[in-house]
Amino acid sequence: MGLMRRLGVGPSDDSDPYECQGCESEFEVQYQVCPECGSYAVERVDWD
Repeated sequence: MGLMRRLGVGPSDDSDPYECQGCESEFEVQYQVCPECGSYAVERVDWD
C-alpha cells in the first residue's frame, strides 16, 4: 500500500497515514519519535 502511493499509483489525500522511515510502521498521527523503534523520521506517506 505505501509503495503504491510512493510510486504515484492510487489515490492520495489528506488522510494518508504517517510512516516511520526506520521500521516502516504506519500511524494515523505524526509522532516526533516512532513508538516502535525510536526513530525521529516519521513522515506522511505522500511526502516521499
